[in-house]
Amino acid sequence: MMMKRIISALVVIAAALCVQAQGVCVIKGRIASDTLRYDGQKIKKVYLTRLDEYNRLVNIDSTKVKKGKYSFQYKLAKDEPTMLYLITGFDNGNIPLFVEEGNVNITTASAAYPQGSEVSGTATNNLYAEYKKIYDACVQEQLDEVRSLAATRGEEWVNSDEGLEYRSQFNARSILKCNNRRLEFLLGHNASPLAPLMMNHELLKHIGNIYAMQMVGAIDPALHSHPYYRAFKNEALAGDLREGNELPDIPLQMQDGSIIHLSDFRGKFVLIDFWAGWCNSCMQELKHIKQIYEETRANKDNFVLISHSFDKDAEAWHKVIADEGVGCEGWIHSCDFMMGKSPTARLMNVSMIPTIVLIDPEGRAISFTLRGEEAVARVKQILSGDLYYLQGDKEE
Repeated sequence: MMMKRIISALVVIAAALCVQAQGVCVIKGRIASDTLRYDGQKIKKVYLTRLDEYNRLVNIDSTKVKKGKYSFQYKLAKDEPTMLYLITGFDNGNIPLFVEEGNVNITTASAAYPQGSEVSGTATNNLYAEYKKIYDACVQEQLDEVRSLAATRGEEWVNSDEGLEYRSQFNARSILKCNNRRLEFLLGHNASPLAPLMMNHELLKHIGNIYAMQMVGAIDPALHSHPYYRAFKNEALAGDLREGNELPDIPLQMQDGSIIHLSDFRGKFVLIDFWAGWCNSCMQELKHIKQIYEETRANKDNFVLISHSFDKDAEAWHKVIADEGVGCEGWIHSCDFMMGKSPTARLMNVSMIPTIVLIDPEGRAISFTLRGEEAVARVKQILSGDLYYLQGDKEE
């Protein structure tokens, strides 16, 4: 009997080692009080939801909650990057965690307030927990100051105009110090995906364009292929869209569902036409886009034509491409069926269509305003070797 127990134990250990070797993230959660906040029901199911680089939520898996416990076993693909996920299914928030190889433990005091959960067990999750303490300390500092003022000056003064003004100034100073501490922390861990993610989501909105690109430049080169680095750099570039500046590396969803990026065409001039089959002005502009295609067929090594549609229905999109005869070789068509909410359109600040963007071989904007015959003429001009858009630089 003893030998059987030993063998069983060895089998369990071997299985655990095998799981770890295969690149598996095992998530185990425990909820002390499993009653939801608003409907008063016990939580019965939770979901593992990925936050992608464009802030879209994608449900990956689900599991039942039994006696306040749940678990996920997620097998990572080869070279899959560490990404932020959420445990969802609550009616008052969710639980953020990073999915990476190893065991992740989640302790939730109450299903009514999942944001207060403690997550630990892997390197990035432990680092994230340490990072969050900086903001928690900032909030606590402000609460302590209010209590101190109430004790020394009284509640009436705290809520007076003078008291409110003082508290506003104190809170502003506290937040500035907090952001400085957070930035210092992230710079000290600039090889972690936590750095570009938090810089993008929490710090970017507080800074100017030049400082934003300096922050991008401070990220460890080892992360330059990570989706969160690309997202951070794209947001920084999107904050300063103008002629001569580098453009965001926008995603382009092809007709077969695959995704390529603008950077795939570096070394070539690119014209992107933002349009839609239901847009009358776009259809009028299409005759000029067709002319550009015909005029550039012999220059496919130097020029790329891309049409990104705002259509929301795949069938309608494919039909208009066929009906208009624009599904030609070398004419790239993309659409993510998100219309104005498309990350591709948002990053390029396209709020109305048609919009044509002309881009140089280094990925910098030549023009955002070309239309009609002028667009045709400008494309022919640059392909003839006349780089008119550089004349201003030469004068300087």
